[in-house]
Amino acid sequence: MSIRILLVLITSLALVPNAFAQKVPRSVTPELLEKYWVMMKSSVEGNAPLGGKNMDQPGCAAISFIVEKNGRASDITIEKVDPPGGLGELAASITSNLEFEPTIRNAGRDRVFSSMIFPFNLPEDPEARTAVMQRCVIPVRPWKPKTPEKQ
Repeated sequence: MSIRILLVLITSLALVPNAFAQKVPRSVTPELLEKYWVMMKSSVEGNAPLGGKNMDQPGCAAISFIVEKNGRASDITIEKVDPPGGLGELAASITSNLEFEPTIRNAGRDRVFSSMIFPFNLPEDPEARTAVMQRCVIPVRPWKPKTPEKQ
């Protein structure tokens, strides 16, 4: 085998792990998400859990997720739910169906980690609406890979 072929083979093998490694997603606040990805309104649908508790109460759910290069949400995590019950499962279901389109700024379709607050059954009074939504505000944090659950 010639040295040239051997060098090409070694170089190719050295690059293989990089080809499969995914870049760590950029962490952005919910307010900045729209600078990278725009949510398609037609994709907002979800399945409510049967017999979910507090489904008819004013409430909210905070969900974190990654928008992948294909515009779909992954790594969906229910961060906070108020009142406790089925609203978190509904918000996670909605998130799993969301579709995003990249903005011009994000022409490279960079993966982005962010969060959203989903409101449910909000009262008509603006101050009361704000009070309900404030119960689901979560601190901004960088993305961390999920650790496998022990069984």
